[in-house]
Amino acid sequence: MDRKTSLLDTCAALIRDPVGLGRDDPRRVLHDHGPVLLLIALASAAIFGGVVGTYRGGLQLLYASIKLPLLWVVPVLVTLPAVRAFHRVCGIEVNYGQVALAVLVGCARSALLLAVASPALWLLFSVNVDYHWAVLVLCGSVLASGAVGLATVARVLPGSGAAKVLANALAALAVGVVVAQSGWVLRPFVARPRADVAFLRPVESNVFASTLASWRSARGRYDGWDARPEGLLATPPALAKETP
Repeated sequence: MDRKTSLLDTCAALIRDPVGLGRDDPRRVLHDHGPVLLLIALASAAIFGGVVGTYRGGLQLLYASIKLPLLWVVPVLVTLPAVRAFHRVCGIEVNYGQVALAVLVGCARSALLLAVASPALWLLFSVNVDYHWAVLVLCGSVLASGAVGLATVARVLPGSGAAKVLANALAALAVGVVVAQSGWVLRPFVARPRADVAFLRPVESNVFASTLASWRSARGRYDGWDARPEGLLATPPALAKETP
């Protein structure tokens, strides 16, 4: 089977029957499909990142195309030991091969869904949507596809009953928190209209407080200079009061 056919077949399997990829020996499946699954995850996330970068354009296209694949793959791989530990604590015996295969399938499937939804996102950004609504759309897209990926991981991993539900809930919580905070560290993805384009911004606050602020700002409640729809102000209010 040539590389092109293998890639297309794997994409079709991810959409139609992701659980089928995990039914055979994990080591053999990882050997046969692992590189292709990783390629799908990285390329799909890069496509989505490029579309996200179109909101600002220019250099942000490249930055977002690099950072989205990092966000989609690195935190998930880092949490592999935690996923296995939660299952073993709940009495479900899994090895690293099973966990790696399940996580890779879930990651590739969720990223592929993001790539499929990219044209709709590009169309939305092309109508000059408000910055804070753009951030919320990005968060919602990542949350929805991430939920699909986590559900896929849960289906591929062995186990049943309450023990599996508890193990997967704990694993989903751990992965979700790590991915969310990693996204905060890797920001910006949607660059502010008037801010300087930068690969990374200084770490401050946390992703949950920022998302809440964006939600308030999208509804017209601007709490502080950083929530302004036009982006960064030349002079923060606290300094403006002291300016003659």
